[in-house]
Amino acid sequence: MVLMGRRSAKGSDLVESYAICRDITKAASTSFLRSFRHLPLEKRNAVYALYAFCRRVDDIADGDWLPDLSDIDPEKMSDLEARTADRSVILSIDKQSEGSNSEPDHSLKLRALIHYRDMLSRAHEGHSVTDPIFVALKDTFSRFPIRVGDLHQLIDGMEDDLYPTNYRSFEDLRGYCYKVASTVGLALIEIYGYDNPDAREHAEEMGIFLQMVNILRDIQEDLGRGRVYLPKDDLELFGISNEDLYDSNLPTSQRWKEFMRHYMSRVRTHQKNALRLLPLIKIDSRSSPSVMASVYGEILDEAERRNGDVLSRRLSLGFMKKMGFAFSTLMVWPFRSGE
Repeated sequence: MVLMGRRSAKGSDLVESYAICRDITKAASTSFLRSFRHLPLEKRNAVYALYAFCRRVDDIADGDWLPDLSDIDPEKMSDLEARTADRSVILSIDKQSEGSNSEPDHSLKLRALIHYRDMLSRAHEGHSVTDPIFVALKDTFSRFPIRVGDLHQLIDGMEDDLYPTNYRSFEDLRGYCYKVASTVGLALIEIYGYDNPDAREHAEEMGIFLQMVNILRDIQEDLGRGRVYLPKDDLELFGISNEDLYDSNLPTSQRWKEFMRHYMSRVRTHQKNALRLLPLIKIDSRSSPSVMASVYGEILDEAERRNGDVLSRRLSLGFMKKMGFAFSTLMVWPFRSGE
């Protein structure tokens, strides 16, 4: 069914909701946006809805955005506040730490994530929702077999970011990458479509690959927020402490270069496994994850060309390389279905 062809009042609201999700995606200016344009219309709208949801929960955790909860009636707000307090206690015990933010910021972020978790469940169960993101998600759930548990685990990962990062081992880091990235990949492939069940394993690997590159790309910003995602055991193996990451001389040191070779070797292993996903995706959707993998592969290549120096300046693609990827997305899929 072509969504944009609906003419009822309900259909009009749905079209507007998907348009809002598209605008949220566009405003984020991600490396993925161009690849989404080549999906068939129904799939493209679903990806916009999923991306808008993911963008908002990430913004909540980073303190860049909070939902307006002023229209929640007092009784429900009281219940939400009580559940927020209970959840804060549980998480503090689990993390063996207080939240990274002082009050009321910590509680406001956690409350917003709990609210989004509630709305996610309502949309998946087919209940009435009014937020455009969840109006679009509700429709998306009716069209594609997305496992809502994956998106709840994504919110778990956002809750992790409300507490000091403490990834002792690579397996600890891998668990975090699974929650904040593999879960999204597992939801996306239900939209893209696949027949071979091995696709889920490789989608998990794709998420870990992309997130491990994200950690390198965003390392300066994360350090500014007091977040260190690199596993402590691996750093210590090369004689590096968290405090050393703020030393301007570290990027040129042999110990950092050796650590980065070790880290990037792990990333390459996940990249190899992730690329096995691409031929398993339905052909009308294959260009989207292909472009994502290519862009992140090039960012990793840039880290290697710098001999691992991701601390002095942020990893990014140059203008000509960005133009090259833009051109390649036009060539990969020469028509736009559903328009």
